[in-house]
Amino acid sequence: MNAFPTPMPGLAKHRSRRPSMWVLKEYGTAFDHHEGPVVEAGMRVDGGEPGLQEQSFGACTEDCLTFNFPSTHDGRGFSYARRARRERGEGFRIIATGTLVPDQARMAFQCGFSEIHLSDELVSRHGEEAWRSATDVAPNQLYTKSGKAPSIWDERHRHRVNIQSLTAAEAYEVLQDTLNAVLLDVRTTAEWQFVGRPAFNRSIGIQWQTFPYGAANPTFLEEIGEAGLTQETPIFVLCRSGVRSLAAAEALKEAGYKDLTNVSDGFEGAKNAAGRRGMLNGWKAANLPWNQD
Repeated sequence: MNAFPTPMPGLAKHRSRRPSMWVLKEYGTAFDHHEGPVVEAGMRVDGGEPGLQEQSFGACTEDCLTFNFPSTHDGRGFSYARRARRERGEGFRIIATGTLVPDQARMAFQCGFSEIHLSDELVSRHGEEAWRSATDVAPNQLYTKSGKAPSIWDERHRHRVNIQSLTAAEAYEVLQDTLNAVLLDVRTTAEWQFVGRPAFNRSIGIQWQTFPYGAANPTFLEEIGEAGLTQETPIFVLCRSGVRSLAAAEALKEAGYKDLTNVSDGFEGAKNAAGRRGMLNGWKAANLPWNQD
């Protein structure tokens, strides 16, 4: 079982035609469905890109910026939007997209986002009503421990910590000893082709976010089923550095999959002092078997 799709071609300019989607705007008071295809243009930034904090918007000639959230627990987009709003003013259009949950909507608008673009699959997963009422939730319910009930953020943290986490070296040892375990690589086709992929006979590649714009893969769960993975299959989820893989593991858990492990340091691992990956930790740095097309 070593199945990776054919890699996609190189980078393209950011002018894409997206399928139908939902748009939440006007501080959450307007929530409408837009039939596709929807054309997007302007500056696009992926939350997983290096050097986000060093980027300046003063010289940007575009009138629109789209920030793609790589996972539900990656909050860099909020501080990024604050800086963009301060530098470009109120007339600048800032769009949030990617992997989001309803309880992030209020903070997104407070931090400077003017719109939130959501895939049909994402709205269906959480429910249309949850998104319509997302900004009606009182702030203390979202961000503080108010009363006896745990906050939404506490609930999300509790859900995440229930997913087992192992380093690449630890995961590889368990994979070798567990005959029905599968290594699920959720990186993009470009990463498989240009960075490399694990050389493990029970590994499959299914994108969590699609190349080149980082949009959520709407058929992720469907492809998991088509690959023959059942809710009882031990699945070890791998991405570049452990962020997308945790988000994918969360989605699998919500879908009923029971035996999930996040490979915490991923394939390339964290950056070293020189800003390079693949040398400090992760699959490659641990000298585990890998290959490249």
